[in-house]
Amino acid sequence: MEKLNSILLKWWFLLCTQIALGTVAYHFGFFHHLYREDTTRIGFFILGLLSLTTLVLGKKVYSFKNNWMGEKEAFESISPGWFIAETCLVLGLIGTVTGFILMLGTAFTELDVTNIVSVQGALVKMSLGMSTALYTTLVGLISSLAIKIQLVTIERQLEKC
Repeated sequence: MEKLNSILLKWWFLLCTQIALGTVAYHFGFFHHLYREDTTRIGFFILGLLSLTTLVLGKKVYSFKNNWMGEKEAFESISPGWFIAETCLVLGLIGTVTGFILMLGTAFTELDVTNIVSVQGALVKMSLGMSTALYTTLVGLISSLAIKIQLVTIERQLEKC
């Protein structure tokens, strides 16, 4: 039972770490930049998946503490988390591809290389696509890593039980 409390405590520490990092990101305006630069809004969807998955894992860990069902069933109950972690990664890559499509597909449609204003407009369109690509990649990688850290921590603790 004490080892099950340890799993809950470690999950709680990881949750508090995520909240602290989210607060720092908010303080430095990351979410504002993400909203402004990611035209697809995939980044916020990924962050929603991270939040939801973290809460579901916490609920599962709490249920382990109250009703121990055995190690095998415990592993099976958290295994969808691995799929969600990979989904966050793939969604980040989809955002990357979408950003490049936005960057290359719209930037050169009305480009007149002899006109400085036209070149400046193309650069603005390219930067919007590039920022979408980079922000979604960053959010996908960080979210996937955060979920995987939780899963590895929980699984290692379950192996000790």
